[in-house]
Amino acid sequence: MSRTIVIGGGLAGLAAAVRLAEGGEQVTLIEATRAGGGRARSFVDGASGREYDNGQHLMMGCYRETLAFLRAIGSEDGIYFQRNLQVDMARPGGERIALKCPPLPAPLHLATGLLTMRGVGPLHKAAALRAGLLLAGEVKRPDDNETCDAWLRRLGQTAGIRHVFWEPLIWGVLNDDPLVASAAMLMAVLERAFMSTRDASRLGVPRVPLSRLYVDQALSTLRQRGAELHLGASVRSLTLRDGAVTGVVLRSGEELEADRVITTVPPHAFLDVLPEKWHSHPVFADIGRLQSSPIVNFWVVVDRAPFTDVPFLGLVNSPIHWLFNRSMIEGESGGEALLNCTISAARGAVADSVESLADLFRGEMARFFPSWRGYEIRHFKVIKEKRATISHAAGTYNWRPETVSPIRGLFMAGDWVRTGLPATIESAVQSGHEAAAAAIEARSAS
Repeated sequence: MSRTIVIGGGLAGLAAAVRLAEGGEQVTLIEATRAGGGRARSFVDGASGREYDNGQHLMMGCYRETLAFLRAIGSEDGIYFQRNLQVDMARPGGERIALKCPPLPAPLHLATGLLTMRGVGPLHKAAALRAGLLLAGEVKRPDDNETCDAWLRRLGQTAGIRHVFWEPLIWGVLNDDPLVASAAMLMAVLERAFMSTRDASRLGVPRVPLSRLYVDQALSTLRQRGAELHLGASVRSLTLRDGAVTGVVLRSGEELEADRVITTVPPHAFLDVLPEKWHSHPVFADIGRLQSSPIVNFWVVVDRAPFTDVPFLGLVNSPIHWLFNRSMIEGESGGEALLNCTISAARGAVADSVESLADLFRGEMARFFPSWRGYEIRHFKVIKEKRATISHAAGTYNWRPETVSPIRGLFMAGDWVRTGLPATIESAVQSGHEAAAAAIEARSAS
């Protein structure tokens, strides 16, 4: 009986394996860790006894593939979604800016939200509205060689609206500096989020730790469908014959045969298992050109929360981009609070010590919440993802590979392949589903 091997138990691998199993395929999933989850996982911290995610992940209502995956594994209730899009930002000193979009059809809901944004002057609102009116035309002709900064300048966006709307959006969804990030990748997000339905732009936050939301349920689903799971086993190399993949060799030396292989590991890990003679192929050589962009998160337990009116806040002109009140999100009230702080594209912070990051946290809390005095930090945990995503620098999209590789029977998935989206949860799950569909089609054609 034919078999498909899926390498990697992150979101792309789990999505691919579940979709294959749903289609009646014989599936073997190989994951280097015993827990799985990739960069969307959680773990119990020994010092505090709390369960932490490796990073804070937001979703949007337009994440169609992710929502389909959650339904398939029975986890769709694990996400809290806003009724309507609302984003609150804080300025130094505590002043708030609020974007609240009313229940109107898209994109009218965004235009109205921008026009009524509290804490933003009329000149800045007019600039944002101008961009909104031109958006339909812009998303039809995205230019991957144009940076987000150049795009914002071309559309006459003021510094004021950039600081409170555009730049937090770019840092959050592209994990890169607007000065280098591709405008085409921003257009992809704007089109899905704001040009279809009002619900597409709503933000969603996991109610439970990521491993419980995605990983545990997916592995349970795979076991129920008879998939073969190799957890705590890593792949040493792909095995090829006559230009076709025939299986994999594990680090233990064990060889597993397969008719098709879907690899869902990050770019550098993929090249590690690819036979050396294939590295010069143009498709694989381009993969080697992809750079990474880090994210630094810290989880902070404090004696009381600095804010309780919204689940998360953006910080304007701060090295800390987003602040989440996890206690509020998870339904806890009173007493100490668990906060998550996110620094996107954290090239300047990824080498910093825990002590310097704790000092940064204290300084920014004093700047943004001056009335929140005398608080006590009871626990401070730093999590650094040095290769959190690929860099979405302008001009690099075509370096990302298609799902179907030049090697017969080998398919590539992961948030970094050519999905038309930046490297997000949705890109990862979409890639997994597309790779599963390609593998099933290849089996039918053989």
